[in-house]
Amino acid sequence: MNIMQDFGLRLKEIRLRSSMSQDTLASLSGLDRTYIGGVERGERNVSLKNIGILCNTLNVDISYFFADERLSLHTAFLKSEWSLPLETRFKFIVQSEDNIIAWQVTGALHLNEVKKICLDLKSACRQLASGKVKLLIDTSKMMTKDQPYAFQNEVREVWVELQRWFLPHCEHVVVLYNSRFMQSQMNRLAKRSGIIKVQKSLFVENRHSLADGEDDLQHVIKEYLTTR
Repeated sequence: MNIMQDFGLRLKEIRLRSSMSQDTLASLSGLDRTYIGGVERGERNVSLKNIGILCNTLNVDISYFFADERLSLHTAFLKSEWSLPLETRFKFIVQSEDNIIAWQVTGALHLNEVKKICLDLKSACRQLASGKVKLLIDTSKMMTKDQPYAFQNEVREVWVELQRWFLPHCEHVVVLYNSRFMQSQMNRLAKRSGIIKVQKSLFVENRHSLADGEDDLQHVIKEYLTTR
């Protein structure tokens, strides 16, 4: 495999994990779909300028694009997940005595669901002391077929606005991620919203066993309170 083929394969990996078709990537990046197809097949050379455009559109850092973490070539986004109850794909807990809001994403979310989630989270935040909120965001289970996946583009925009709204309310933010891919995704969103100033990212590979009857998100809070 030559360097152009390897680059094209890497582009395809990240595009698929970002739930984008070639048409979608072309539309969002302003590049021609046939050009993107040629790059992915290793038939077209690509300029530094276009590498930057592709990385920004896919919401990954250029340094991550050339990292050694490789991803599956299976499409990440499964519309069948939307048929599952929302509470199996997203949940949050408010712990008023510690001024904590913790939320966990475990499945694909569509735009209308995220808009509702934002309203619920803002309402919960208003019940806590402004400027003192400890926000825990668990994205470590955003996986399909044992591979990480990213928010869709329209969801990312709403997520950035949610983080921007939360920023003045938060004392600090902890984000759990499952891969360098997810870390790059979430950190870029945090930089755009400004919440990166109070955010810490933690890699989670294997969680400790849960106690009988213990909820996974409650376990996240307990670990946070034990180690902070």
